[in-house]
Amino acid sequence: MIFSKQNFFETSDGTILYYEDYGEGKPILLLHGFCCSSQVFKRNIAGLSQDNRLVLLDLRGHGSSSKTLKDITISRMAKDVKELIEYLHLCDVTLLGWSMGGQVALMYWRKYAGYGYVRRMGILDSTLYPFSEEEWNQHGNRNYNMDKANDRLIHMLEDHEADAYAMVEGMVVEGTCQEDKEWIQKEIMKTPPYIAYSIYTDFLGRDFTEYIPAVMIPILFIGSTSPAVKGELAMDYYVSKCRTSYELVKIGNSGHFFFYFQPERFNKIVLDFIEKYPV
Repeated sequence: MIFSKQNFFETSDGTILYYEDYGEGKPILLLHGFCCSSQVFKRNIAGLSQDNRLVLLDLRGHGSSSKTLKDITISRMAKDVKELIEYLHLCDVTLLGWSMGGQVALMYWRKYAGYGYVRRMGILDSTLYPFSEEEWNQHGNRNYNMDKANDRLIHMLEDHEADAYAMVEGMVVEGTCQEDKEWIQKEIMKTPPYIAYSIYTDFLGRDFTEYIPAVMIPILFIGSTSPAVKGELAMDYYVSKCRTSYELVKIGNSGHFFFYFQPERFNKIVLDFIEKYPV
């Protein structure tokens, strides 16, 4: 983690966001998931920035970005991504969204594709419609289960630490060391419950799979398996809706944080994708 004046920028609505910028070359912009931060990608920095420019962003309300109460929505996060791209004068971007970051990436395309900044996209182990009743969706709130969502959010307010640890347990595989689990738990707890509540209720009920057919740039789909996230099953459904070139990678029972625990493997998948689809 780097803290300097250069690591913060102000959005058009006055929110201060934290980002990190490494290396030179064609830019890769990595977006983290719900209640996480850019620091979950710390083991990927060296490999991805060796021959490319790597930009990591803490989405509003997360990590070291402002804990603002303004416009805590996927739509506004997508606008933040656009504004960061313009602030850093990026072009020919590979935009990779992990977990909820996949929703942000697809919303970015829906709203700002015409600017031409993004030339490749990645949907990494994302559940793009957590309320769906269809078989591809194994999310805990499947079949429009808002009661369960509210119960979870109430628990988060009552015992943030316990909720964060339960979240970790659902996303890692058996045998994960305690030190790693506690570190991830602390990153999750950087997002206050009141902000998490707003974000969660914003993206649960929106069907982001409907945005896939409109994407006209190459897409990298990566699916893994963990107790709470069945990404491999979901990816089969997503590619059925894809109307552009794509790569589908299933990495087995590697947990939702596969990029953290298998950084070399993840980095190679990303770099091979970029090489296969040159700008």
